[in-house]
Amino acid sequence: MAGIGIIGLGRVGRCLLRVLASRGLLGQVRAVAELNPGGRDNRVLTENLAYLLAADSTYGPFPVQVESAGVSLVLDGRAIPVHYNPHPQQVDWAGAGAQIVVEASGDPQATAEARGLLSQGVSKVLFTRSAATADATLIRGLNLDQYDPQAHRLVSCSTCTANALAPVMGVLHRAYRVRRGSIISVHPALSGDTLLDAPSREFAAGRSALGVRAVTSQVARTVGQVLPDLAGRLTAMSLRVPTQVVNALVADLVLDAPPPDKTEVEALLEQAVNHGPLAGVAALERGIMGRPRAAADFKGDPHSALIDLNWLALSGELLRIHLWHDNEYAYCCRVADTLELILSRL
Repeated sequence: MAGIGIIGLGRVGRCLLRVLASRGLLGQVRAVAELNPGGRDNRVLTENLAYLLAADSTYGPFPVQVESAGVSLVLDGRAIPVHYNPHPQQVDWAGAGAQIVVEASGDPQATAEARGLLSQGVSKVLFTRSAATADATLIRGLNLDQYDPQAHRLVSCSTCTANALAPVMGVLHRAYRVRRGSIISVHPALSGDTLLDAPSREFAAGRSALGVRAVTSQVARTVGQVLPDLAGRLTAMSLRVPTQVVNALVADLVLDAPPPDKTEVEALLEQAVNHGPLAGVAALERGIMGRPRAAADFKGDPHSALIDLNWLALSGELLRIHLWHDNEYAYCCRVADTLELILSRL
């Protein structure tokens, strides 16, 4: 049975382990690697990582028992070695039994160096971010069926926001031809945010995470990457807010061939969700007791996008659509989907 390696045990890496555990795939994880830029004692850091896995402030207890032993995580009684190396390509992944390595560190240098793993016995590398060096960027509900085991050795899962928006945009563009669009992402805090002001590459992002900050969003670029017809037609910005998880996306789209009313849009989306490309990927959200729900209601939801019909609006050629998605858990579900597909075709 093919083995899995994971580079990075931050929010995405730990959440991916959680998803793999829930799917019975934890036994295929052979090794993990951490960059350890702080230079902490490796045994102490391993214990710290086990602690963060065992009790997560957002998602609660890990699905199986978690312990640490030296520089290994012990999950459900099985030891998984943790390799501490600022250059993960130097880890003997093939010797550890990992044919597929998931690059989840978020470190640009680690992403750039990932191709080197292919010459060391690793069959595939899966990026949990947009990566220019990838052979393919694959998103379930849009183009995951285009995976080519021979040609695609470096595969990107794109970003959480692209996974939420691109499949829905694909359905709308095919039906109504999106001429241009404006997107606002109301995004929860990220691990690099700080409670107090601190230097940051993007200055506003370094302001206190206790407040709302307007920052750059890459979703227009990443959607255009997988929907080339829309490249250059979209603009986007992000409002970073002091919440744990669940992102809100609001897209205002100008349509070349608009429908007569929004009920047709609802019918189109319902067909796509129930029987079309969005099946198992998106869900329609109608609220409770006739009222809209709030972000907290969608924590831990595995769908890439929940399309909130309470806020669907059409005015002539202008369509507004509102999506919710758990930016950590739902995204890791899509990474796991891609991982399972690759495993099945090794």
